[in-house]
Amino acid sequence: MISPGMCTFLERYTYRIVGVHAGTLKRHSTKMKILITILLISSSQLSKATEQRRDLLIFKSDTIYIDKFPLEILSEKDIKIANQLDDTTCLSTDCWRQHIGIWKIENDSLFLIGLKDCCDFNEIPLNKVFSVTEIQKGKVFANWYSENINAGFGEKLGFSKVKWEIIYDKNIVIDIINGRIEKCVIEKTKLDKE
Repeated sequence: MISPGMCTFLERYTYRIVGVHAGTLKRHSTKMKILITILLISSSQLSKATEQRRDLLIFKSDTIYIDKFPLEILSEKDIKIANQLDDTTCLSTDCWRQHIGIWKIENDSLFLIGLKDCCDFNEIPLNKVFSVTEIQKGKVFANWYSENINAGFGEKLGFSKVKWEIIYDKNIVIDIINGRIEKCVIEKTKLDKE
């Protein structure tokens, strides 16, 4: 929250920048306060544009960083899960969801096998979030997830300034419906000239 003193400082500073004459300050005071409030709210929203820490996917012998967050989809649907994941002791602009999911593909299914907090990477027990009946052999079947995962992995080849991402020598595309793998394609990366 902005204190009255801060508002006065911001008004004076903004008036100097935009060149408003001192005599017109009273008339434009309300409009200026609204403008300043909008600018401050907008700038706080920009801080959410920080690249987020990625979840991990274990596929065969590879560990792949993914920028899809399957647990977020469940927490948007289930307030109980969302509340269990909420941890105000760990706040980081590069990890708004407050956890990193560790996922594994076994046979034809996607499983959550672990959770870490984003601040000090301590393990978050699965039973803090899920019931005992949902956890089978130390993992949770992701039956709520019906999207695809597309990620690069393997050897780093470079960095794309156009896409603003690391380019890897392989790319995996996995189509998932209700936690079941419908299609999995691994391709060699074709480098485009930028």
